[in-house]
Amino acid sequence: MSPKPSESGKVSFSPKFKLLSILPPTTQSNDIICELSWEMLDDPPEYEALSYTWGTTAQDQPLQIRTFLSQSPSPSQPKTDIFHVTKHLCAALLHLRQSTAPRTVWIDQLCIDQHNLDEKNAQVKLMAHIYRSAKRTIVWLGELDIRDTDRVDIVVATERMNFRPVEREYSTLEDQVILKDLIGFGAQDDTDDSGRRRRKILAGLLNRSWFTRAWVYQEVVVAQRGVVLCGSLEMDMDIFINLLDGVCDLDFQEVGEAASIMHSSKGHKPMFAIREARFESRNGLSSTKKSRWLSTLWQAMGNLDATNPRDKVYAFLAFADSTDETQISPSYGKSIKSVYTDATVRSIYSVGSLDVLELAIKSAESSVDLPSWVPDFSKPLPSSPFMTHNVGSTEFHASRGSQYTSRSSHTDLATLTVRGHVLSTVASIHPRDFHNHKPSQIFHDWMNLADVTAWVLSQIQPPVHENFPESSLTLQSRILRTLLAEGAGSDDTPDNLNYTDPEAILDVYYKEPLILEARNNSPKFDRVFRETDSPSTTSLKLQLSTYRWIQKIVKIIINKKFFMSVDFNFGLAYEAVREGDVICILQGSKTPTVLRRVCDAGANHYRFVAQCFVDGCMRGEPYEELGWTEENIKTFVLI
Repeated sequence: MSPKPSESGKVSFSPKFKLLSILPPTTQSNDIICELSWEMLDDPPEYEALSYTWGTTAQDQPLQIRTFLSQSPSPSQPKTDIFHVTKHLCAALLHLRQSTAPRTVWIDQLCIDQHNLDEKNAQVKLMAHIYRSAKRTIVWLGELDIRDTDRVDIVVATERMNFRPVEREYSTLEDQVILKDLIGFGAQDDTDDSGRRRRKILAGLLNRSWFTRAWVYQEVVVAQRGVVLCGSLEMDMDIFINLLDGVCDLDFQEVGEAASIMHSSKGHKPMFAIREARFESRNGLSSTKKSRWLSTLWQAMGNLDATNPRDKVYAFLAFADSTDETQISPSYGKSIKSVYTDATVRSIYSVGSLDVLELAIKSAESSVDLPSWVPDFSKPLPSSPFMTHNVGSTEFHASRGSQYTSRSSHTDLATLTVRGHVLSTVASIHPRDFHNHKPSQIFHDWMNLADVTAWVLSQIQPPVHENFPESSLTLQSRILRTLLAEGAGSDDTPDNLNYTDPEAILDVYYKEPLILEARNNSPKFDRVFRETDSPSTTSLKLQLSTYRWIQKIVKIIINKKFFMSVDFNFGLAYEAVREGDVICILQGSKTPTVLRRVCDAGANHYRFVAQCFVDGCMRGEPYEELGWTEENIKTFVLI
């Protein structure tokens, strides 16, 4: 069993926390024996923190723990109990146990009484501090069946490489040669399968459940230093992450994304997110913290799991930008609805921004009854947000940098009062759907601008609005710019290209067969491009980089709809958009917002539908064109 609730009820736990000492085996028994004691968090003894997964929820592995807690009769007479833990943790304890000396560690399953909500709430709030203060964090991935030769080859390869964990570029060209030899891409003998075997080993590590556990993100990102243990394989944590990242990159370059066993692993995206967050943390990039909180929540919605849905918020509190007034405090006794609503409100209040609404798009899988404006943090978004790379960080400023000011006591957690201007109304929506389409298919379908142009013209009824473009090229430029949402799906636009240059984009589109033919005729196409800088390859290099950029940014269209407003503005919004929906620009929102009137709820009551892209309105242009002022601002109550 897990630790039971304390006999004396509530205890003031902060700034105290528990530490576990794993004792050496005795001559009489090989049983796991530990000691548990309270320590002061601001002056603790030296300890390590364990980052792991519980594995199965069955806690059926016994161990003895002598507790030196305040509830014990006296320090000299510790209370001894038999605790039961998961099999995965038991294996970690056996691996960590030293033969002659105790080892002091912090482990959530044993150092937090999981049945005492008061203790759990208080200690979870301290977890970032606990991992940050540890001498090192130990990542336990479990046992590993690996040949000694493969283990040695992997370790020796990393020792030869010149990893630079505090820099964004993680490997040199020399490092890439070493990695190619390690995973078999540099082998001259195709019959030698040792490289392929080691590549499968590394891909298997990326498929471990540790990479998809919500709590590991915080545990690893805030850690001062760490070590990864997987069976007999032991490696510095940053070197381990850089190794996997380098192999992923080579695997992608050699065989492409579709065939890459590294890219298809469930840990690829979380690993990349951890790498980027550790880079920012180690380099003191605190200016990104406001957007890091929302970006982390977005990535967690699609890539990280938690047994308790509340942990999809609580596991990332270390990255929240908040004051004492807006700080989110763990409370496992609250309903999921209350936790998610409270987190949304406090996110808005803490930064005076409606950026969090970017995550409030409900998927068909959503089962929590939430207000329309509250994200379901437990489920992935049905499509990429318009601030994809770093939610909350964008060049869009539809409300001209205004802040959310409609703050109230919010005793009614079912509503959110917002203020803004009505921009227009959705008049018609293009019928095409995109569900789980491949980028190449989206590229072909949407780049058929003649089809989209014909649809736009079919919606026009005389007299033609003065805003409607007369030039066919101007019309296609506006359509293309809208479909690509001005490159919102990428932060690495090629130097030679801009999303406002449709002719250059279309030029690459029409040359696509030539680009693909050049690639298909040379299995080492990418390698030749990287290593050759002759004039004969420069043009094709430029076209290839542009083509890849377009393939990346068209993903923004998945599960979205192209629409036209009553005043002939073009827009892109999530599939929930309907004809007659109101397009608004709200204070504190970087993008326009689609709202739907709720007639039976009050004159100014609306449901939040989605944030959207509207061509020509993403940088506050309507404020000058329409003469918006504070006097004609409108209040909306979102339900």
